[in-house]
Amino acid sequence: MSEFGKIFEGEARADLLQPNGGAALNEALLEAGVLCLRGAALSGGDFLALARRLGEPQAQLIREHRDDEYPDVSIISNAHVDALGDGKRIVLGRHWHTDDSYFAVPSAVTLLHANCVPAGKGDTLFADTRAAFDELPELNKNIINGRQAIHKYKSRRNVSPVPHRTAEEEAETPPVSHPLVRTHPETGRRALYLNPNRIDHVAGLSLEDGDALLDELLAFATRSEFVYRHRWQAGDVVIWDNRCTMHRVEDDFGSAPREMMRVLLKGAVPV
Repeated sequence: MSEFGKIFEGEARADLLQPNGGAALNEALLEAGVLCLRGAALSGGDFLALARRLGEPQAQLIREHRDDEYPDVSIISNAHVDALGDGKRIVLGRHWHTDDSYFAVPSAVTLLHANCVPAGKGDTLFADTRAAFDELPELNKNIINGRQAIHKYKSRRNVSPVPHRTAEEEAETPPVSHPLVRTHPETGRRALYLNPNRIDHVAGLSLEDGDALLDELLAFATRSEFVYRHRWQAGDVVIWDNRCTMHRVEDDFGSAPREMMRVLLKGAVPV
C-alpha cells in the first residue's frame, strides 16, 4: 500500500510550489491522498495561484465565509457563528466527512492553509477510503457495490452543526444521490464514498438497516491502520483528495484562535 499522508519540506516543497509544478503536485496527491507543503506562509493570492495549478476553484457555498479580496478563497475559523441560526459559535468539521458531497458535482480536492493554529491542538485526521475498500470483506463489497446513498446539506444523521443557509444557498443544494463506492476518475481505484454528516439514508434499505450499514462502514473505514493524523504548524498547506478520503478536526482548542484559508476545486459526478 502506498504511503498515505506525506509532508514535503525544503527543496521538495520548493519544487512543488514552482509555477510549472502542477503536474508533479497532482501526481504526489494521487499517490498520497493527503499531502502537506510545510514552510513559509503564503499570501492569499499565492495560495489561490497554487490551487489553480491543480484545477478550477469552486466557490464556497456559504457566502459569508468567502474572502472579500479573493472570493474563491474561504476563511474557516473557530470564531464563526451561526449567523442565520442561534448566533452561537460553530466549529466546522468536528465529525468525519468529505467536502461538498451534498452537491450533485462535489469538490474533487480541498486545499487548506494554516493562517493561525493553536500549538499542539486542532489536529486533522484523514481516513484513506481506498485502502478501506480494498480491505473490506467481499461480502460487504457485494452488499454496497452499485448501491446509492442520499446526501443532504442537513441530514437526519447529522452530528456536526452546520450553518443555516440563505434561501439562495438552499436552492443550490437540493438532496442528491451518490454511490457508496466510487471509482476515481484519474487513477481508476475504487473507494468508499462516505459522509456521515451528510448522508441521510441508503436508497432501497429501511432506515434501520441503512443506518446499521453506514455505521459499520464508518467504523471500518476509520480504523487506525487507515488514518493519518496531521499535526498543524502555521503556514502549512494541506491538500487532500475528496474522492478517496474523509477527514475530521479534533475540537480540543477551545477559544484559542484557529484560522485557515480554504480553496475547493471542482470535480466530476461520482460514478
